[in-house]
Amino acid sequence: MSKEDASLENQDTFPSYGTTNEPKSTKALQQCDDILKTTIGDFGRWQLKISLLMALLKFPIAWFSLSIVFLAPPTIFWCKPPAKYATLQDNEWLKKMVPDEKNSLKQEGLNSGYCVMKDIENGPENTLPCVDGYSYNTTVFHSSIVTEWDLVCGHQSLIDISQISLMLGILIGNIFFGIMADRSGRKLVLMMCISLQSVFGIIASWIPWYWGFVLARFLLAVCNGGTIVTSFVICMECVGGKWRTIVPILYQIPFGFGNTIMSGIAYALRDWRMFHFAISVLSGLYIFYIWFVPESPRWLIAVGRKDEAMAILQKAAIFNKKDPANVEMAMTELSNVPTEDNQKPSFSALFSTKQLKKRSTLLCLNWTICGITFFAFSQYLGHISGNLFFTVAVGGLITLPGTIFCVCLVARCGRRLTIAVAHLVTACCFLAILAVPKGAFVQDWPRVLFAGLGIIGLSVSMPALYLFTGELFPTVLRNAGVGASIMFSRIGSMVAPIIVSLQGLSNFLPLVVLTVAAFLEALLILPLPETKGMPLPETVEDLDRLE
Repeated sequence: MSKEDASLENQDTFPSYGTTNEPKSTKALQQCDDILKTTIGDFGRWQLKISLLMALLKFPIAWFSLSIVFLAPPTIFWCKPPAKYATLQDNEWLKKMVPDEKNSLKQEGLNSGYCVMKDIENGPENTLPCVDGYSYNTTVFHSSIVTEWDLVCGHQSLIDISQISLMLGILIGNIFFGIMADRSGRKLVLMMCISLQSVFGIIASWIPWYWGFVLARFLLAVCNGGTIVTSFVICMECVGGKWRTIVPILYQIPFGFGNTIMSGIAYALRDWRMFHFAISVLSGLYIFYIWFVPESPRWLIAVGRKDEAMAILQKAAIFNKKDPANVEMAMTELSNVPTEDNQKPSFSALFSTKQLKKRSTLLCLNWTICGITFFAFSQYLGHISGNLFFTVAVGGLITLPGTIFCVCLVARCGRRLTIAVAHLVTACCFLAILAVPKGAFVQDWPRVLFAGLGIIGLSVSMPALYLFTGELFPTVLRNAGVGASIMFSRIGSMVAPIIVSLQGLSNFLPLVVLTVAAFLEALLILPLPETKGMPLPETVEDLDRLE
């Protein structure tokens, strides 16, 4: 066994998006690990089943997080003709209408059109606002939130508000349901979140008011945030040893495939309400998990419900072809281990020493920028080429090689170098996209190619950063440290729509900002110590000894 694997074997806790363990002594936690290892093993058929079920939840997580690219796609619009020209066909009106390019705010970002036209009746020196509203090109999308609520010109910022509120909801859900999962159990919270995110998604699909839509999507996002944190915790609590390195990386793979599936659904259903209704109903099908996903044995042991934990472990042992009689013996040994009431770590504890302050500050900055680059570029994909469906679908598929590269690279090259190089690759791809004008090639294939390489960079850096963050914090602060770091990534995701909206000021501005951000990420990761092959720090004092 390698030194790195040995350190992971001794790891007695793991990242969980800010959840906190029940008060248990280190000896009791180690004994809990020993029970799972001796009764069901670090990884077997039972753990594979649970890991796959939790990873598949990444589909609805991706659908709701990134569906804005199809809810508010790039839309060509123009002033609706006055009543006297109402009988004209669109092409006839467009020939007659003279848009005022000087005084009109032409939008090349989320929509493309003119907010003001020249007065064709009283002379071109006069201008007219679109007093009768707007008409839209519905060739590709029959309807969107843009066309339904006229989210153009002065109302374009409402698109950003809808996405910012969604990301805020996910952040709140991470925190709220993370705490609830520690108190009430993983399975109960997971089932609640799966059900409610589907219900609120269906409501958002049919509500006739914009602000009602925003509220329903916000509540959906709160539940979606709970699905994210709880599924990750369940996934991590069922495995041990070196699999705590591999599983959290492979767990991310279905997120990209979720984008590809979402693109196919949007292609088949060009109406935004039908599209959102479809992904909401599909996400509701996961309610069947109630019969397939057990409660976390680790959580049951932590809260003293050892009989329930023993029943689950006995079934898991049989599934893994282990002797179920060992479970009862191991549980008896655990009952003889005394527990201690330890105070749960606070956020301020992450900055209590010089080493902690350095690691916490750099990681929080990295996660903030990571949230910006990942979600902003995911939303920007709609502007890479003229075929939105193709670009998003390809972008989802190529996350698979990126994640596989991540597993190989972190084991061979280390965490820090892998993350830094991946950020640099992503930054170079952003610049390359800028260098190729849109529409110059068939299907904009060079831009799509560079976008794909950028996505590979992102799909390498993000899982590696998950792992790196968990290894940098000592055991006594690991959950709090990872939770705080992930919280900052959600703050970054709230900034992402604003970055994309810079397209309205200049075509190249969003990619320039993302390029700078990616280069900055590469620089900010370098001062942190490499953790490959190093023992995991158990206490705050270990940080000084291991530095």
